[in-house]
Amino acid sequence: MIPRLEDVSLGQRIGITFVIIVIALFMLALVGFLSGGWDEAKGDQVIIMLPPSKWDEKMDELDRQALDEAYVAKVKQLFDVWVREGLTSSEGPAKGHAQARRAYISAHEAIEKREELRRERK
Repeated sequence: MIPRLEDVSLGQRIGITFVIIVIALFMLALVGFLSGGWDEAKGDQVIIMLPPSKWDEKMDELDRQALDEAYVAKVKQLFDVWVREGLTSSEGPAKGHAQARRAYISAHEAIEKREELRRERK
């Protein structure tokens, strides 16, 4: 038998409310996970398309060059910190390197997608 609300102490009411909220959040998380919503949000890329110009191909080439230079500069910085700081563990630089690789790949994919969209416009 369920006790009347007046018979339940304030602490018990707060505990029951907390449990209900936690269960609701877990249910929402489960729905988001099972529907694949988390996977979709992870891979979203924003691609801004400007009006076509006669310099698009040159700018794409410069974008790739800048991306290559930025990646090399980041890896040099990670190595420099590792050597200069005399780190006993390579965990930090290794994580930074992995992040730099992910960013490099993502940026290249965005450049390729932008070129593909531009070709479809023509």
